[in-house]
Amino acid sequence: MYHTRVKGTYYEMGYKYGTMLYKHGFRVPEQSNEKLDFGIRCEKEAERIFPETLEEIHGFAEACHTLYEQLATFILSVGAFKPKPTTCSVFAAFDGSDIVFGRNYDFYYSFKDKIESYLTCPKGGYWSLGQSDIFVGREDGINEKGLAIGMTAVEPRVIKPGMSFAIATRYVLDKCATVEEALEVLLGMHFLTANNYLLADKNGSVAVVEASPDKVRVRRPGENGSFLACTNHFVHSEMLAMENKQARPPDSVLRYNAIYNALKQQKEKNDTKSAEKILSSHNGYVCSHIDNIQLGTLWSVVATPKNLQIFRAEGHPCRTKYKQDLRLNKALQTRQ
Repeated sequence: MYHTRVKGTYYEMGYKYGTMLYKHGFRVPEQSNEKLDFGIRCEKEAERIFPETLEEIHGFAEACHTLYEQLATFILSVGAFKPKPTTCSVFAAFDGSDIVFGRNYDFYYSFKDKIESYLTCPKGGYWSLGQSDIFVGREDGINEKGLAIGMTAVEPRVIKPGMSFAIATRYVLDKCATVEEALEVLLGMHFLTANNYLLADKNGSVAVVEASPDKVRVRRPGENGSFLACTNHFVHSEMLAMENKQARPPDSVLRYNAIYNALKQQKEKNDTKSAEKILSSHNGYVCSHIDNIQLGTLWSVVATPKNLQIFRAEGHPCRTKYKQDLRLNKALQTRQ
């Protein structure tokens, strides 16, 4: 996993990072006319919600000596064409004084050389530490305000031009300080595909946004009142019809149940070590090893929003030790 820092205006972040990737041989894949047309329609939603990200893409495109439309389509329509299955797991649980956030990102092993952990320090946005295999976008992270987010993919019934999961996640990290702020904007988005977004903040608030192109709903903790989890299917009763259940990963419910039961048994005795144990477990395939299709856990993150403690295992957490990442903490101390 590469450890990358981007800082400055959105254009500057895109240009600097694009320059580095271009020097290392990255070239933007040629987009078909069909994709370009679709990308233009996705751009309208990004411009409505998060115009700064288009500035970043402009800088990136210039540095990579490619047309803006080519790169924008490549980034903004991710997941729309030949989407590939992921088998990710996210949870948040109250430990008595703070929230413990846990996340496994599972994807094809061939993407190991593309994954990065970003320290993102935008001018005009909150600073954050997040992970992704999609530059500009993010797939999980925690920001300086103590707001954590992790997304999981759900097989959609329909795909429509709209906001991609990677840009939606990045927006939350850059622009939102609390779960309630994130909910306000996510509930107003038009989504490209189907995803879960688990949110947790330092105030102890937790929610899951279940989003699709045709409907968006929010889940809160139930009677247990202390935790939430999501994998690769919808749970909210009003979202069940939005999922293509025939294409659902066969282990999604198993992972969800394994995490749910572990958190329920622990009640409020959750801490970073117990979160690491859950994410490292093969019970319910939470730590994923689907070797016949060369897919498994590429990274695992445990964080506490109030204290801004961030621990990451780069690879299968059953084999790789979690190490604390202090880059965000040190950057914030330097800024002060």
